[in-house]
Amino acid sequence: MNRRLVVTAGLVLAWCSLAGGTGKMPVPPQDALATRYEEAWYQENGLHDLAKAAELYRGVAAAGGAEPALAAKALLRLGACYRELGDAEAASRAEVEARRRFPDEMKRFPTHRLEVLDKQLDEAFNVGDAATATQAIVRFLSDLDVAVVHSICEWCYAQAAERRAADPLGSIPALRKAIAISTFLRQLERSAFAQKDIGDIYAAAGRYDDAMAAYRKVQQDFPEAKGVGAWAQLGVAEMQRLRGRLPEAVEAYRAVEHDYPGQLPQVIWANLWMGDAYRVAGKTADAQAAWRRVLEEFNEPGHASLLGIAARLLGQADSGERPALPDDEFANDVAYFLAVEQELAGRPERARRWYQRCVALSRGNDWPRPLAARALEGRPAPLP
Repeated sequence: MNRRLVVTAGLVLAWCSLAGGTGKMPVPPQDALATRYEEAWYQENGLHDLAKAAELYRGVAAAGGAEPALAAKALLRLGACYRELGDAEAASRAEVEARRRFPDEMKRFPTHRLEVLDKQLDEAFNVGDAATATQAIVRFLSDLDVAVVHSICEWCYAQAAERRAADPLGSIPALRKAIAISTFLRQLERSAFAQKDIGDIYAAAGRYDDAMAAYRKVQQDFPEAKGVGAWAQLGVAEMQRLRGRLPEAVEAYRAVEHDYPGQLPQVIWANLWMGDAYRVAGKTADAQAAWRRVLEEFNEPGHASLLGIAARLLGQADSGERPALPDDEFANDVAYFLAVEQELAGRPERARRWYQRCVALSRGNDWPRPLAARALEGRPAPLP
């Protein structure tokens, strides 16, 4: 039997007897309100009955004699329940009411105490298994003002970026913590990109299994972030290729289009890279088929630069057109394919210069630097 329910029922009977024949309910004592808050928390986190929890939290917040701290917490938890139920408008109303009615309580955690909060969050994050840690973080953050949670979130991402510059693998715990907070704030695309960053860090360190697990976690935890999921699927394919597994790499490249058909840039890149995997494996016809498909099935003005790469690889580019690199993070990818173009044309020295350019443009061991480095060493990717 649920002891909390028994206690709550007993208190309700006590209030009824106190009311006598006056026809008026007395103000619930603080202990009773605290018990009702605990019951609401149990409904939310134990029984996962968010509607019932919201009803109880609302009652605590509306009680005339509720202490400000308790009423403020009840409103914040009410907002969290509404958010989980998909009612963002009601959640915002509850949070605004908390700030309006209890401004002093909402200032209990000013932003200058972010370092202290960060340490407390560490304690919450490092309890037991991942599910328990997540629940602990949610409980911790739910008692804070939303603006403070946003400040903590920015702080954690800044800390992760700072650590990544000096120790990429060492920044992963900070990134995971930042992901937990931005996910709590429903910044799901940001969380998905950060999770993909973890995969990229593992990939650059040569930990391909860990990288693939991180990329797949993007798809599992953030299924609505389609664009990020498609990039993560490309990451899976890249890891399979670096491990020398052509069938698995091709399957992963094809899954980009199958699972994310609306993400055309990623689909086109998948076909370009799948063709290159075939090329390295000596499957020239398959390589050309993949590149030709880019020209024939994705011939849209918005993707002219990617179509241009396919045309060059097929020897269909204007011979007088001077190759140019984009001023973005894909410059090293384009440099790699310009090297492949020269290699296919039988100009090894020009190819070598473009491979060197690819290496120079890459951040650390960023893709496709490993492929360019292997080409410069005279040992292509180990595909059968």
